[in-house]
Amino acid sequence: PVVNNPLNPLNLPPIATIGKSLIVTGDIMKYNFGLLKLRPERMVDFESLKANDFDIEDLFIKQG
Repeated sequence: PVVNNPLNPLNLPPIATIGKSLIVTGDIMKYNFGLLKLRPERMVDFESLKANDFDIEDLFIKQG
């Protein structure tokens, strides 16, 4: 089919529809750091993790 909408050239389905209630949940995920298992035998790119707001380097260092 020919797509005539320049804002949606791939004709993707809408993520919200008119007339429906939109629930805003925020962009923060709760995480239990007690469940985090660090594996010192594997290399970790802490800078990439930190750039994605997942700063765990201190937790890794404290484990020894």
